[in-house]
Amino acid sequence: MSVRDYYLEHFDEMSPEKRKHFATRMKYWFGDTSFNDFLAANEPSHDLAAVLANNDFSGVNNLEVRRPFFEKYPELYSLEACLFRINRLLIEYNVDLREDFLRLFSREKLYKLCDNLLLDDEALAALTTYAVNVICLTENLFPRNDGVYDALARRFLHAKQSQDFIYAYTHIILCMSNFYTQKVEGKDWDLAQRMLAECEELIINHFDEIPLDIKLEFLVCCRINKDRYDYEPIYTQAKINQECKATLEKSPFVIDKRKSEKYNTLDGAEHRNVLYIMSGLDY
Repeated sequence: MSVRDYYLEHFDEMSPEKRKHFATRMKYWFGDTSFNDFLAANEPSHDLAAVLANNDFSGVNNLEVRRPFFEKYPELYSLEACLFRINRLLIEYNVDLREDFLRLFSREKLYKLCDNLLLDDEALAALTTYAVNVICLTENLFPRNDGVYDALARRFLHAKQSQDFIYAYTHIILCMSNFYTQKVEGKDWDLAQRMLAECEELIINHFDEIPLDIKLEFLVCCRINKDRYDYEPIYTQAKINQECKATLEKSPFVIDKRKSEKYNTLDGAEHRNVLYIMSGLDY
C-alpha cells in the first residue's frame, strides 16, 4: 500500500487541522476534487479580531531562541496566523477579508513591521519561517511591487548557519506559488533556482543532521510546477528516497528517528508524509 493510500484509509483518524492540511495539499497539488465537500464543511472562522488577539507563542519550536524576537515584535505571532487565515479563505472559499483586516491592522503598520524585519538580520535568523511568512504573505495579499522576494532571499542566501535556513528558502518559494496554487515563473523562478542550489549544498553537507521534513520540502520545491523537476537534484533525490524507503520497511508511513515519538505518529508525521507524497517518491 502506498503512503497516500494509507493516509486516505486513515484520514478520519487525524486531527481536524491535520485533515485540512492534507486535504488542501491533495487538492492543489494533484487536483483531487474528492476533498471538496470536506473543505466546504470546514470553512475557517471569519473572526480576524479573535485571531489577532491570540499571541500565545509558547508552543513554537526553538522557543528559547525565538522568544526575544517574538517579544521584540509582539504582534508577529498572531499576525502570521491572521494572514494565513485571510489567504486560505481567499484561495479556497473565495472570501476576501482584506479590507476587514485593514480596519483592524493598518497597511502602513503592516509595511513598517515587514520593513523592520527585513533590516533585522538577528530576527530573521531566529524567526526564520515566521518572519518569512509574514513578509511574503503581506506581499501576496497587499502587494507593493518592490521586489520583496528578492530582498528577503538576499538576507538568507549564503548564510548557511543551520537547517532552519532551508525552511526559510523553501517557504519563500511556497509563497511564490501561493501555497501550490500557481506556477512560479520568470524572475521568481530564476530566484527560486538559486535558493534551491543553496539548499542542496546544505543538504549534501549536513545530510544526516537534517530532518526528513526539511529534505522532502526541498524536493517538493524542486518540482513546484508539479509536472516536472525544474531544478533536478538527481543525487540528492536518490539519497532522500533511500532514507525514506528504509523507514517504510518498518512503518506504513515515513518516520524520522531524529524526531521525538509524537512526530512519528499518524497525526504527527502528516506534514512529512504529505510532502513525501507530493515529492513523487511515493511509489
